[in-house]
Amino acid sequence: MAPLMHAVAGDPVGASCSPLLMLLVAGRLEEAGVEGVCLETTHALRIEASVVEAAIEASASRVETADVQRMRVHVRARLREAPRPPPAHPPRLKGAPGRWLSLTSPLKHHIGSWRCTDGAQRVRSVNALRIDEHGVHSAGTDGAGVVAVARLAGCPPDGGTVLRLRGGGGAARSTAHAWAQAGGRLHLLEGRRALAPRPDPAILVGADVPAALGIDFDGGADDLGAAKHLVPNYQGEVVRHGGALSGDVLDGRWMLVAQHLEAWGSLWAPELRDVLPSLSDLMADLLAVEAMMSGA
Repeated sequence: MAPLMHAVAGDPVGASCSPLLMLLVAGRLEEAGVEGVCLETTHALRIEASVVEAAIEASASRVETADVQRMRVHVRARLREAPRPPPAHPPRLKGAPGRWLSLTSPLKHHIGSWRCTDGAQRVRSVNALRIDEHGVHSAGTDGAGVVAVARLAGCPPDGGTVLRLRGGGGAARSTAHAWAQAGGRLHLLEGRRALAPRPDPAILVGADVPAALGIDFDGGADDLGAAKHLVPNYQGEVVRHGGALSGDVLDGRWMLVAQHLEAWGSLWAPELRDVLPSLSDLMADLLAVEAMMSGA
């Protein structure tokens, strides 16, 4: 069985949850009977890099940090204590998986001449790569992750629901694009950078229109005057409201979990989309293993 090679790359990445999410998904897929995926042969790396080319080169390594090796032990414990029934006919991972990367700041803005599976390059927000014998493939899953969380939290973009948004970076651009594509409207607040490309004026509204969801990607405030707020900070942060979706503040881990699942389903292994853990189940796994590790 060929090993799965995943790396989170950027600067800094020391507190990223991405390696743990990769191991959790691999463990759940192995539990489901998916051929070609095994927790023990899934390598999860952290790569400190300021340019994508260096990250791609370093991703060929199989050297894990000690904390990732500890994660694998706790993931096994989670699988034992909270087993889930396998599907009747599990699929298999097709072909050689190659190497998979999750990109964080400052690498999201480094757009190469890659095959893009979605519109991420148009909005200059790429956060996932797959490197195989056919080259480098890319996708941007930040926005799709926000939309998935919003749907689960009861404030979907469909029908013109308003998202109040501050920020002009890659995650903000991806979110604005995905929200509009899903039928939502936007109220843009002035931030450190202007949002560009600018969304279609037809979907922009003013402060007088109530917003169902607010996100401040500049990190200035949790409260933007919306019914619910998704806080996009999660690295090293205390879990907000126990990770519940019922309150008015949503923990940023929801966004990370959702965009990670979207990378699996749209770029890394689309053939496994139907047997991936649900967003709620993977979030529960993440919080459980984080609690195990903090108490160890």
